[in-house]
Order: sequence, then C-alpha cells, then structure tokens
Amino acid sequence: MRSRTVGIVVFDGVQGLDVFGPADVFYFANHYAQRVAATAPPYTVELVAQRPGPVTTASGPALVATRSLEDLDLRPDVLLVAGGLDTPQVATDDSFVDALRALARRSGEVGAICTGAVLLAAAGLLDGRRATTHWALAEDLSRGYPDVRLDPDRIFVFDGVWTSAGVTAGVDLALQMVRTHHGAEMAVDAARHLVVYLQRAGGQQQFSTHLAAQVSTNDVVAELTAHIADHPDDDLSVTALAGRAHMSERSFHRLFTAEVGMSPGRYVVRARVDAARARLENTRDPVSAVARQCGFANQETFLR
Repeated sequence: MRSRTVGIVVFDGVQGLDVFGPADVFYFANHYAQRVAATAPPYTVELVAQRPGPVTTASGPALVATRSLEDLDLRPDVLLVAGGLDTPQVATDDSFVDALRALARRSGEVGAICTGAVLLAAAGLLDGRRATTHWALAEDLSRGYPDVRLDPDRIFVFDGVWTSAGVTAGVDLALQMVRTHHGAEMAVDAARHLVVYLQRAGGQQQFSTHLAAQVSTNDVVAELTAHIADHPDDDLSVTALAGRAHMSERSFHRLFTAEVGMSPGRYVVRARVDAARARLENTRDPVSAVARQCGFANQETFLR
C-alpha cells in the first residue's frame, strides 16, 4: 500500500474545519490500514504556512505549522489549500501566492478546500479548469478570475486539480481521494468512524432537497420533511401528508409550497431521488430493489 505525504496549507484566519475535516479522514484511513490490512499508515499529514509556527484559526484557537511554503525540500504527494473568509485578502499577498505556486509545481496532486480555491486561482492554477468553491464567495471568484470555469453548485470537482464546496465538503473531497487511492472499503470505513451520514458524490448539489427544506420555520412542515426523508417508501401522497398534518389538502398544499418553495408532490419526488442516489452509491442493491425501497411504483417509473 503506497504511503503519501499530505501538506495542508494554512494561514491566519483559516477555517479550522477545512483543516481538521480532511486531516481526520486521512487519520481514519490510517486507522483502517493498521487495523484491517495490518499495513503501515498510508498518509502522513503536515501543516504548511508561509513560515513555521502558530497560525490563528478563524474561531480563535491556534494551529502550529511545521513546514514553510518556501521549503524547497517540501514535495508533498498531496497538497491541499484550506480556506477561510480571509482568502481574498491572503490572495493579495504576492509572496504567499508565489510560494504557493512554486510549491504546487513540486507537489503531486493539488487541491483546495472551500475558499482555498481563491488562492489556487490567484496562483493561476485553476486557469481553464472546472472548479467549485463555497457558494458565498463563488461570485467574487468568478468575477476576479474569469479564466476559471466555475461550477458553484457542486460538492467537489476534479479537473486536474481538486476543489470543493464549503467547509464540510472538504470531508467529502478527502473521502473521494481515499477512495481513489485505496478503494471504496477504506473510504467507507473512514466515513463510518467520522459518523458521516453519507459520503456525497462530487456532482451532488451543495444544497440538497432536505437542506433546502430546513429553511422552514413551521413545525408541522419540518416534521413532515423529516418524515419524508426517513420514510421514502411510505404513502407520501398529498392526501396522506395532509392527514398527518391534520389539515385539509388545499390548506396543506398552500402551506407546504409557501414554506418549502415547491409543491409537496415535487418535493417527494426529489426526496425519493436523493434517497435512491444514496442507496445506489453506497449499496450493491439492484435498481429494482432501490426503486421499491425509495417509494417508486416500479423500476420504469424510477428510471423515467
């Protein structure tokens, strides 16, 4: 099993979870390798900054970087640039950007977590490539770096360089890296130890059906969307859902649409498709079984 060094680039104001989310994925991959395969750890993680020493995170606690961006002996197999709301300011530091560009050229795989994509873009490493980033800075990145083919609705993208959406999407990207390097079993084991409900695919939208529905402040609607997510194979007709809400169908339809932004019928279909996607990605169940488990009348309806 090949061993890889991982360098995570940090700076004052870095988002802590952008660093420790991926780092813990690699930690649990090592745990799997030692526990199941009885092999040496496949990953060694180091923090890299403009200069070694303490680095303050956005939430306050400090990290300690042990390597310098300008260390010519540093040649990581995987280089990940963490993000934070201060990346636009960091991107104006020419010495930082120049050192990052040079380090990327000495590295194997290169990627960014969250708004770390802004720093890769500033270094010219995303020119002509598809990329994604945190939705809050997507417009700024697109405007400031028009040569980047930005796809702001993806969880992560690989186009010669890895990029991911906001914060927790860095866990999804790191899990995909582990899957690519060492197979699905190790990645799934790491996800389980992290108690990640679902390893999201790169093409998945940053805002899933369920997340979009959570903007509702109505307790009745919130309870129903949770029920739909947990029981996609139930009778989820408007009649049945209105009955659970103790409302007339007309009043229920009006309330649900106003709170969620789509009709109950459309929401149920999207929720069932989300559930089916998860099962197809994470089980070996045949399509016919997945269709049945997720509430579709038959395989043909599901495929359509």
